[in-house]
Amino acid sequence: MARAGRKDRGLFQRTNANGKLEWCVRLSVGGKDKKFGTFPNKTKAREFYERSKLEQKEGRFFPERYQRGGYAKLKDVIQRHLDTFTGRSLRDEKRYKKKWLELFPEARLNALTPAAIEQARAQLLKGRAVGTVNRYMQFLRRVLNKAVRDGQLTSNPACQVKMFKEPAGKTRFLSPLEEETVCQKLGAAYAVWVRLAILTGMRQLEQFSLRWECVDLERGVLTLPTTKAGGVQYVRLNEEAKSLLRKLDSWQFSVWVFPSENPASHADPRNFYRRHYLPTVKKLGLTGVTWHTLRHTFASRLAMAGVTEGTIANLLRHSSTALVRRYAHLSPSYLQEAVEKVSAFGRVKPTGQKGGKEEEQESKEEAETLMEVSTVPKTGKSEEGMDRQ
Repeated sequence: MARAGRKDRGLFQRTNANGKLEWCVRLSVGGKDKKFGTFPNKTKAREFYERSKLEQKEGRFFPERYQRGGYAKLKDVIQRHLDTFTGRSLRDEKRYKKKWLELFPEARLNALTPAAIEQARAQLLKGRAVGTVNRYMQFLRRVLNKAVRDGQLTSNPACQVKMFKEPAGKTRFLSPLEEETVCQKLGAAYAVWVRLAILTGMRQLEQFSLRWECVDLERGVLTLPTTKAGGVQYVRLNEEAKSLLRKLDSWQFSVWVFPSENPASHADPRNFYRRHYLPTVKKLGLTGVTWHTLRHTFASRLAMAGVTEGTIANLLRHSSTALVRRYAHLSPSYLQEAVEKVSAFGRVKPTGQKGGKEEEQESKEEAETLMEVSTVPKTGKSEEGMDRQ
């Protein structure tokens, strides 16, 4: 029984096909009244009404959960994701959407079981690399995570499907001769684009969407307001890079460093890549060369110049050195010098090879090294370090 004076708004009774009375709920959705039910008694109807009003207030009410099958359609959830997408790769998101809707046409969320997703992934594998398939899976995970957040699903079925292990592969970079041939084939105008990519290590979209207001030639710094990491980052310019930027005249008619034929927009990186860059490297017979190879070239040349992993990671704007270790084999002589000590271990040096003072100094240095080692206690701290504490 309802409490005295209580108004049961939104609750009403109707007669079903068998002539029995049943309880229903009326809610305003999008400015229109919609009916929900039936409920076995008035208490259940009231509980649904109160819960639904609270969800409406918090923005978590989705009427499709309670109508025609109980779950939203995948296409609607994906479209809601795209409508609120603020990342940099909207074109990729739309490509992923198209393929998933081909695999699950008109499907509702409850149809996306782990088994169904695995079967769909097997279709994606046909003609695609495992890394590409993983990108499709990551998109589906993002979409369904939002559905879980909004109360449309209790758990994400895509998270129960493990990603493929991607092979590390060989890090491809350009030799100076390969760089020269690519630049010559592209022509002087586009050669500058390639050379700047190698000198700065910028990603493709970072470079093509660069604005002149973000170029500080006096300090030698580029400001990247939108990056893969999500925040503002900075790129250091060497003297050659600054010289190349000074020679560009696009600042006279566009806000973009690399404008398209329409100065109001920047050059389309995908269009340039497909129409100019990729055909050029194919004609030259350079296998495995992409635009990202230029970023690898930047890092590889730093490694070959003896720059430390930490510095390379900072210049690449990586949060750690984990991805930089792929260039470790390119580091110069200190590794070779270290391994040579294995063959020299225990050998007696020929007499007369060094002067008496040199031998005496070397012996003294070795003795001091042994003394330092012997004063390190089991804790791994030297006595000097302990005194400081």
